[in-house]
Amino acid sequence: MRIEKKSISLLKQCRSTLTVYTILAFFLIAFLAFTLNGCDGEDGPSGPELTSDDLTELGWDSFEQSDYRSALDNFKAALGKNRDHADANNGAGWSAGKLHGHLSEAPTYFAKCLQIDATLYDALGGWTFVVFQTGDYEAAINKADSLLRRHPIWQFHHEQTLDHFDIRLVLAVSYFRVDEFEASYETVRFLNRNFETDISTPAGRRELLEEIERLRLIYGG
Repeated sequence: MRIEKKSISLLKQCRSTLTVYTILAFFLIAFLAFTLNGCDGEDGPSGPELTSDDLTELGWDSFEQSDYRSALDNFKAALGKNRDHADANNGAGWSAGKLHGHLSEAPTYFAKCLQIDATLYDALGGWTFVVFQTGDYEAAINKADSLLRRHPIWQFHHEQTLDHFDIRLVLAVSYFRVDEFEASYETVRFLNRNFETDISTPAGRRELLEEIERLRLIYGG
């Protein structure tokens, strides 16, 4: 009888202990699940989700290291999150302009950028170089003139070797290509006040072209 009572008592203790462990295990599982979900959240297992600003910054980091493919990918990712991000459009335009086979994409990005923020002059500078590369000298004149009227001492923030002198050189070449020799001469004179020639003569125009080439080696790289 005593043995039976002891068995019953032990059984009750075992059940009680199992119940406690079951409850503890349940709370432990719940806690771990909550912790893991908290780590993932909306940000995913690799950390916080990158914003359009973050991706744009990464794009410029890549651009400044001359990794234009990665730069363009980051700018496009930024635009995937916010297509009205002015600087992401600007960066995409510059990056596309640097990549073989992507030059034709650049004007669309620059146009969108300036539609959003007309004071983001870097986009106008990039657009000038792009249309010049395509041989559209009238457009290059238009863009360069527009930039210099708005920002006469422009300098590109992400490639500081590019500035208004390069824009003026593009302007001088473009004027020459469309036979506006007087305008080309005046632009060259801004870059070199000591240069003089008679542009009404073939020899003078040849000298003008030679001076443009000399200045290109200084300003155009």
